[in-house]
Formats: sequence, structure tokens, C-alpha cells
Amino acid sequence: MTTDGMTRWQGLAQKCELMIQRCLNCTTLLAPLMATCSACQGSNLERVPSCGVGSIVSSKVVHREVNGADRGLVPCTIAIVELDEGPWVYTWIDGDVPAPSDCPVRVEFRPASRSEQLPVFAVRSAGQR
Repeated sequence: MTTDGMTRWQGLAQKCELMIQRCLNCTTLLAPLMATCSACQGSNLERVPSCGVGSIVSSKVVHREVNGADRGLVPCTIAIVELDEGPWVYTWIDGDVPAPSDCPVRVEFRPASRSEQLPVFAVRSAGQR
């Protein structure tokens, strides 16, 4: 949590850009919430902007509460996205995810609402490759 009660993801979403980590020892790019480098185990990391574009590695539709329990459960897609820079991030997918037999998909970062704990990505149309 940050000092004003927001999570790190919420703070990043407000800035409309996805930030990832870069190890200052070996320059490895890492997922946003990493505390140490997976390559050299260094802890000297800096935040750098991501292009915010990647591919879906895995996804699953789950049912969750939205806007309070009294509104019932809605289907949502949670996924692991491999960013073009290399790191994998856990995310929500906005919209439908094509079947694995379809052509490869690309996803693009979208700022999330303040209540979200994970970044939100959306599937790009074929013309946006």
C-alpha cells in the first residue's frame, strides 16, 4: 500500500501507463511488483515505463462480485500477459479472449478503475497489429 491507502497498481493506473521494473545491476526487465531480480537476485531496481503491449500466455474466466455483493457475480477473464519487453504480469482482460485455435492475440494496457488490484488489458483487433 502507498501512504494514501492506494495500491501500487492503482497509482500506476491513474498515470495511464504501465510501469515495470529494471534491475540496475544487470538490466533485466521484471514484472511491476518484483522486489528482487530473478536473474542476479539484486534488489537495486528502478521503475521504467512499459510499451503496455503483449500476448496472452494463459487465461481463465472467473465469476466475481462487481460493485457490491447485492449485484451478483459477473464473468471476468483473469490472465497472464507476456509483455513485449519480456516480463509476465497478472491482469484482467477487458472483452472476449479468442479461442486458442484462432490467430495469436495482442493485448494493450488500459488504465483500471481505482478499485482494481490488477492492471487491465484489452484484446486488440486484427487491424491494430
